[in-house]
Amino acid sequence: MAKQVSLVVNGKAAAVARGDSLLEAAMGAGILIPHDCCTGQCETCRVRVYAGEVDAQGTQQGDTVLACQARVIGDAVLQFDAVPEVRKLAATVSAIRPISPDIIEATLLLRRDFTYLPGQYVKCKFNGYPSRDYSPTLRTDGTGERNELILQIRRQVGGVVSPDLGTRIRPGHKVTVQGPYGSAFHRTGAGRIVLVAAGTGWAPIWAIARAARYREPSREMVVIVGARDARNLYMADSLAWLAETGVASIMPTSSGAKAAGILSGRPTDHMPALRPDDAVYVAGSFEMVAAVQARCEAAGTTCYADPFVASVAKRTIRDRIAGFFFARSANWPKAPQTQTTENLRP
Repeated sequence: MAKQVSLVVNGKAAAVARGDSLLEAAMGAGILIPHDCCTGQCETCRVRVYAGEVDAQGTQQGDTVLACQARVIGDAVLQFDAVPEVRKLAATVSAIRPISPDIIEATLLLRRDFTYLPGQYVKCKFNGYPSRDYSPTLRTDGTGERNELILQIRRQVGGVVSPDLGTRIRPGHKVTVQGPYGSAFHRTGAGRIVLVAAGTGWAPIWAIARAARYREPSREMVVIVGARDARNLYMADSLAWLAETGVASIMPTSSGAKAAGILSGRPTDHMPALRPDDAVYVAGSFEMVAAVQARCEAAGTTCYADPFVASVAKRTIRDRIAGFFFARSANWPKAPQTQTTENLRP
């Protein structure tokens, strides 16, 4: 059996070794497939297999696989969607404000233009803190400037970065932004678009919804968004705008206390029967994303997701010392004792 086979990626052909991952094989031939984590979690390197056969290593969804995990076993033809080049830019926090009891909106001012596709995510490293992944979006009223990155960040117990937003991290704080990453970005199409979000998963879903209404206003859309606490359904302005533009099926949900106009239960409790020509975009907890992906697989529906995993990240001594000195240098007040968690990618 020949040790080398033919791999064609976006029209570029190369002789590659059997057994290598698709990502390794392509990069070894000088073909760059967009990627980030290389552990099979972030979905950035998902590619479509148009011809031939690969060992999907359990990552197959429809005719797509993750290039960092799938292996070369024979001749194959692959294709991925063109995305903006990954860049690293300097930014400064320009505003921080609460938009619900548990959710903060942070605005970063970029020094240069930054291009990303609606639904992609970036890595943000606030000076003195570890890097975290966030999905840039628009404000809930749809506003945002070209040189701004608007982030929606949840406060939860055990976090490293989010507890300090508005205290040690304030306007003027320096940030390094790297990206964009992710494959769950808006794509035009003919079938219905189904958008499912929970919590700050609304950030990428709002970016996708807004883009879809402008790019394909006649396309049927279903929007389902949820929060455990109805007070954290911070996107009322966004949902009102979608309704005004003709979206007839909008379902805010909450599994907590009942409130007027809010459906009881989780977003997955209110999903419509899926069709093969639907395009589903989902963002939120790992468990919810997995549940939606399973429904899509059963229905033969295309699903786009860049799942976040809720992790508890305790502060290290080094983190505490770094945060202390940054706070002292800016004469900022002491951070609150309540710690929080963030949605972190593995």
